[in-house]
Amino acid sequence: MRISRIVVKNYRGLKSIDLSIYNDLSCIIGENNTGKTALLRAVQICLDVSFPSMFRSLIREDIHSSVDISHPSQVLIGVELNGFEGVVNQEALVATWKTEADKARVFYRFRPKLSVREALGIEDVVAGDLTLEDYQWELKGGGNPRIDLTEINWDDEIGEAVRFSDLQSYLVVSLPALRDVENELRNFRTSPLSMSFRTQPIFRLQL
Repeated sequence: MRISRIVVKNYRGLKSIDLSIYNDLSCIIGENNTGKTALLRAVQICLDVSFPSMFRSLIREDIHSSVDISHPSQVLIGVELNGFEGVVNQEALVATWKTEADKARVFYRFRPKLSVREALGIEDVVAGDLTLEDYQWELKGGGNPRIDLTEINWDDEIGEAVRFSDLQSYLVVSLPALRDVENELRNFRTSPLSMSFRTQPIFRLQL
């Protein structure tokens, strides 16, 4: 199983990103402050069960500067997976996330709470009066395959809740930058790379 696509909307400095990934090994190359770390953090939000939930509850600086949160809107981060067809344990893992043969998706949304959405619908709350406290995060999988990740609107009800227990089968390793490669790789026990060899998960994603 591998990541085949990453979609990010309105997260940090990433207004709209839609990346298709065709190889098992991919590199992100760019200057400082161009969104490389934001993209990796976005993947962690979707798949990393060890990623602290406090970071899924976004602060204003995590939301793209073009978004006016006083009006209903959302941050959306979606990951599509493939390569699991015919592998029994992997098929079982993504059973509720599948959208078609050998394709599944998990997506995170930070959008107005259900109670706020309902209040907006009956005009008990007025668009333009929302604050950050009116928003909350959710993690869903699957959903209507006819609705692409890029087409999911803030008020669409789509997908099934993703259980954190399912995400425990995914090992997401985020390694600190190697500043002194020769010295840091010399001692395997303390090398950041050794983290990626300590367990044998169903699926491994290394950042």
